[in-house]
Amino acid sequence: MSAFESMKFGPLGDAVEAAMPTSEADPIGVWAGCLSLFSSAISRAVRLESGRPVVVWTVLAGRSSAGGKGTALATTMRLLQPAIGGFLSTRTREGVSSGPSLVDMLNKFELETAGQPDGIDGRALLLEEEWAEVLKLQRRCPRFSTLFRKAWDGKTISNRTKKEGLQAVARPLLGFHAHITPGEWAAYVSAKEALGGSLNRLLPVLVERSKMLAHNQKPGSVDVRVLRDAYEWAVRETRIMEFERPAGERYDEIRALVEDRMAELPELLASYMERAAEQVYRIAAVLTATTKRTKITRKAVDAAWAFVQYSMHSVEKLVKEATDQGGRQLMKSTEDLVREVLARYDGEATSTMILRTLGTKVTAASLKETTDAMPDVEVVKRRLHARGAPATVYRLVEPEPVEVEQPDSVLTPIVAQGVKPPVPVPIKAKKVESKKAGKSKKAVEAKFSVVPGGRPVGGPAPTRKVPPKPKTAATKSVNPFLSLL
Repeated sequence: MSAFESMKFGPLGDAVEAAMPTSEADPIGVWAGCLSLFSSAISRAVRLESGRPVVVWTVLAGRSSAGGKGTALATTMRLLQPAIGGFLSTRTREGVSSGPSLVDMLNKFELETAGQPDGIDGRALLLEEEWAEVLKLQRRCPRFSTLFRKAWDGKTISNRTKKEGLQAVARPLLGFHAHITPGEWAAYVSAKEALGGSLNRLLPVLVERSKMLAHNQKPGSVDVRVLRDAYEWAVRETRIMEFERPAGERYDEIRALVEDRMAELPELLASYMERAAEQVYRIAAVLTATTKRTKITRKAVDAAWAFVQYSMHSVEKLVKEATDQGGRQLMKSTEDLVREVLARYDGEATSTMILRTLGTKVTAASLKETTDAMPDVEVVKRRLHARGAPATVYRLVEPEPVEVEQPDSVLTPIVAQGVKPPVPVPIKAKKVESKKAGKSKKAVEAKFSVVPGGRPVGGPAPTRKVPPKPKTAATKSVNPFLSLL
């Protein structure tokens, strides 16, 4: 069973599945977008039993282009437009980078709907396709993180200005969906924010393009009338979402599993998972609402848990890669990383699988350059699907033995056989006189060969200073190599 198969549920899952044959997007990326946008649309009337909102905040983390984040969002929009298009067109905003602007946005939505028969409607959706740019600006506002967290919790947020006076939003209904690359995550998502609790409200998922279709492939139509009916049912009146007994028991088991997992992890990683149990509750509530019911089933809980688990694994990879980029871990060579990935996949993997596993450590260009120089890796083209271009497949192979030509005369083997090597004879010697600061110096530049008529060894000998000869009786002949030792 694929990862998406384990998390899809109800009419929303059916719609995403039906859209995938004509979309290059990662189905989990589309699923994450649908959960975020649909939960935001129904948040006015659908609530948890505790009264907290059901909004699900998701982040797609993937490399530019190859990650397919924009493709995933386009597929999500195409699916949900017929069902919640009115909400998306009037309540979607972007670029909110300070606490006061966040309060102001939500407050204005409430004021615009004050006095209407249906009551105040403060729903809003922040859709940040360039989240890294917004994160840079958010760092300048000390209040943004606090107000952002309180909005997810459904608690009152407020701000006071000279012009507007006190602005307060008693029940924030804020949806959130963002895109970022793993490299940007490492650069702008800080450990301080994670430990403070801002990031455990988010569900990041690693995504990549699922396949490559023909350039003229048009998206197929998907019937989402069931989703439109579910949306109209959800917003018609207040819906309090509760667990059926088996679902509640399963939820308690998941809470215990999360606690055990957090106890095993370092504090930084554990901080991302502190609200994993409530995330399961919220997702299960949203999925149940798509079936026009208020009683959450165990099947909905299991589907929600599968998505949250995938997010937890994604967070672990993102944080570890960020740590690697920060230089706090030893880096392996690209060749070793490629071999590890291939070994993990039984010696064979597509370029997509390798790039997804290694994340920001390797690009498509550097992968090709690296494997071209690896004698134990073979690259082949193979068609994996009926449509689309052939995939690039890398596989481990036994490197061919390399024959090394032995030199005609090698000193070490001769000595090993107990044969005395012949004495090298100087071929050329030249005396050079030089004067500096009134002092005379002599240098001898000589070239040697190991055996007369044999192969030169080591090339020209470096120029060396030769000490003056003692004025004594005739000096015995000296092996010229001794001056080089």
